[in-house]
Amino acid sequence: MNKRFGVAILGGSGYGAGELLRILSMHPDIEVCSVTSRSHAGKPVSSTHSHLKGTTSLNFDEAPQLTTLKRYERSVLVLAMPTGLAVSAIETALAQGLSENTSVIDLSGDLRLRDAAQHQQFYPEVEFSAELRAGFTYGLTELSRRDISHARFITNPGCLASAAILALAPLASKQLTGQVVVDAKTGTSGAGRELQASMHHPSRTADFTAYKTLQHRHEPEILQALGPSFNPGGSFIFSPHLLPVSRGIFVSAYLSLTESCSAEALTQHYHNFYADSPFIRLRDTPPRLADVVGTNFCDIAVTVRGNQVVIMSAIDNLGKGMAGQAIQNMNLLFGLPEKTGLMTLALGPV
Repeated sequence: MNKRFGVAILGGSGYGAGELLRILSMHPDIEVCSVTSRSHAGKPVSSTHSHLKGTTSLNFDEAPQLTTLKRYERSVLVLAMPTGLAVSAIETALAQGLSENTSVIDLSGDLRLRDAAQHQQFYPEVEFSAELRAGFTYGLTELSRRDISHARFITNPGCLASAAILALAPLASKQLTGQVVVDAKTGTSGAGRELQASMHHPSRTADFTAYKTLQHRHEPEILQALGPSFNPGGSFIFSPHLLPVSRGIFVSAYLSLTESCSAEALTQHYHNFYADSPFIRLRDTPPRLADVVGTNFCDIAVTVRGNQVVIMSAIDNLGKGMAGQAIQNMNLLFGLPEKTGLMTLALGPV
């Protein structure tokens, strides 16, 4: 018996698609009806994603089977393709008669930045496409539930951006002073499945380094999401680092308030801000990657000394940073409880 809601995935061979397929295989109301990969067309999906053996009988399609989406009450087309392909893929789908009952979620950064100059600086290889971009909603659920639930086109947040925004968003209403520094550390799977010399196991294991400091494309995305009320007149530094682990992101954000504050008061402010957010967990001690890997949770801890504040957050880059976040948005689009199919807990110990 078919489930009520359907999903087709364009670009199904990557890690993000594999995580989508893993989580959706356990979702009670959503099923995947088509997964594309030109290089693997005709082959079983489980031949690429071996951890899915026994959970799916799908083969990779060369092109999306959009007509199959019409048999569901509602459906979603997920773009899980490399940077630079989203605009043409969406235009092609629309030209082929993509149903009004089918929403689109793009996992790439092609349509995230609204400012044309910033887009040109950080995504010079990607067409700006102002008309298409205007119809897209930024899909960080905790900040835009109402807009997401009524959206047809959603641009999924970046993984590093998600961890940083969730750490800082409650402070947009606070008076900050001076500089905000975000130190972000990420696992190797964030770079995708294709082999790169800097991501190769012999290059990454037992090593630690920074990359794209002061020039990472997630920096303008973070500031765009936080809005102009966040630290007006102050400066912002974003410095990402490469961790020798497969999955996980850990963010430490350093800032100062104009007035002293207690840890208890600021933590309570975070509790109030995220009171309706089931995937935000406030911790009394620094979060651990091991507690969030394989889940859709974002663990946050608040530390205070006088007016100095350090906010720490941890997520799984493939979970809350990508696939889990997309499914959280699907639940809203389909009118399902936000937590449906996503309450997987981390392994302990690992």
